[in-house]
Amino acid sequence: MNAYIANLVSVLSNRYSVESEGMTTGEWIMANTQYKGRPFTFDNYKFQRQIADDMHDNLDCMKISQVGLSEVQTRKALAFCVRTPGVTGILSLPNADMYKRFSQTRIIPLVEENKVFNSDADAKSVRSMGLMQFGRSFLNILNATEGSATSISADFVFNDEVDLSDQTIIGLFASRLQNSSYKIKQRFSTPTWTGYGIDGSYGLSDQREYMCKCHACRSWELPLFDKDHVHIPGLPDSVKLSEITSDMIPKLDLANAAVICTRCGAPLDLNTDYREWVATYPSRTHARGYRVRPFSSDRIGIPYIIEQLDSYRRKDFIRGWYNTVLGEPHTETNARLEKSQIQAVMKSPNPQDIPDKADVFVGIDMGAICHIVVATRPSEKVKHVFSFEAILQRDLATRITEIATRYNLVFGTCDRHPYTPTAEALRDMTDGRIMPLEYRGDTDLKPVRSVENIVTHWQANRTKLIDSVVKDIRTQQYQFTGYGLNAATLVKHLQDMVRNETPEKAAQWVKLTGNDHFFHALAFLDAAMKIPGVSYALEDHDNRSLVACSRVPISTGTSLMNIRNPRPIKMRIL
Repeated sequence: MNAYIANLVSVLSNRYSVESEGMTTGEWIMANTQYKGRPFTFDNYKFQRQIADDMHDNLDCMKISQVGLSEVQTRKALAFCVRTPGVTGILSLPNADMYKRFSQTRIIPLVEENKVFNSDADAKSVRSMGLMQFGRSFLNILNATEGSATSISADFVFNDEVDLSDQTIIGLFASRLQNSSYKIKQRFSTPTWTGYGIDGSYGLSDQREYMCKCHACRSWELPLFDKDHVHIPGLPDSVKLSEITSDMIPKLDLANAAVICTRCGAPLDLNTDYREWVATYPSRTHARGYRVRPFSSDRIGIPYIIEQLDSYRRKDFIRGWYNTVLGEPHTETNARLEKSQIQAVMKSPNPQDIPDKADVFVGIDMGAICHIVVATRPSEKVKHVFSFEAILQRDLATRITEIATRYNLVFGTCDRHPYTPTAEALRDMTDGRIMPLEYRGDTDLKPVRSVENIVTHWQANRTKLIDSVVKDIRTQQYQFTGYGLNAATLVKHLQDMVRNETPEKAAQWVKLTGNDHFFHALAFLDAAMKIPGVSYALEDHDNRSLVACSRVPISTGTSLMNIRNPRPIKMRIL
């Protein structure tokens, strides 16, 4: 080639990206970016190609770990910024540590090593760990916090590892798209629990699966890790794949294990060109979903899956195997209340007569709609919850006044956050018979005092408190009556949290959908019943004598919104 022409071609290739009419995102990524010094390709993971091309405005990808989709997602975001002038994008990671590590080790090297992101026009562009500029376009790399999710307007939002992120924050990120003409939101994640995070949103999509055509009988198969598709010589028919243990592995012929066609029994070629994404529900055009399983490529073999099963079982973290290796949500029975366990304590939807002198306790989950449970203790081992209500916050003062007038209200607790002024007004209105409580600390229950040594609220360890409620439901120490039309809601709320247990981390109860209000109301009720013999006393500004709070009547004219000079509350633990 003429030296002058070669020089011109070199200048042009360094200054401009390869672009043509109708070029898909995946084609652009292959033509313009490199991976470890070589042109980027989808050859190893062919399923990636359509996901890279797909710019649907509402996409969910439920995946296994370590199949390069975070890499694809990053290149996809960068490609959109370069190819579409004047856009702003967000790429979110679950927390600050993951955000910093991902930006420093993946995004910055990718941008620096590919000339397509470093044209002459980009010489003075802003480039930092959290912000990348490409001409008039910007990509924000953020950790999933409320501040990040409310401070930037965007044209597209890509959320990585959705299930490790705060689900409320993921929703807030979507609100950043309101003023955009594109409004693209795409989420990628390994799953955790059934119905939670990526599994919940994928379930609302068209649910695309990566099908494989059998070379022998020409039938289309969805290769799964189950006994129908996986043949392992030496494995007894009675043993499920998930039941394979360490002592069984030496007896299995894993070298000759194969993924087979369920129709003819022939081995499937998982790397064939005869693979295709097929929607389970093609009419659901509003939401696109992709599910990447271990046999979506031939790079994850049966021996590896069995090895990982043994490894995760040794760690006592079998959910991790389901989530990261199989790409399946998994909720162990001991991590969540079962419907049958809840129904066992639901004795009657009808109201019950409560003796006038019976001690009554209250638990309140605060919100725009407040959820209230009222209970008594017929015996030491029985907690009889006889009222379940959901009312507007503006009606809370009136309802608590009615409860205190009708029953012998001994004590109660309510959620201190986020409606702290309302919770404190409720404390003052009831002369301390209902105290604010916040989930904080490692102790079961702890009073918090002001500098004047006045108890202002209580603290409790969230996990321990919810553990206590779950234990008492499972052992049927609770009796539920008077729930009326709230029966289905009650079951739903009590099944909306799972106990997240991972190695080397403290256990934590995690919301699935956020509809868990009666669950927390019962936790506040449990705290109210557990606080040991306490005597609350009032100290007026005129230093009047102390009066035991449990017998102080509540004025029907008192309002939560009309507290002007609340009296400080002192407590002494008997």
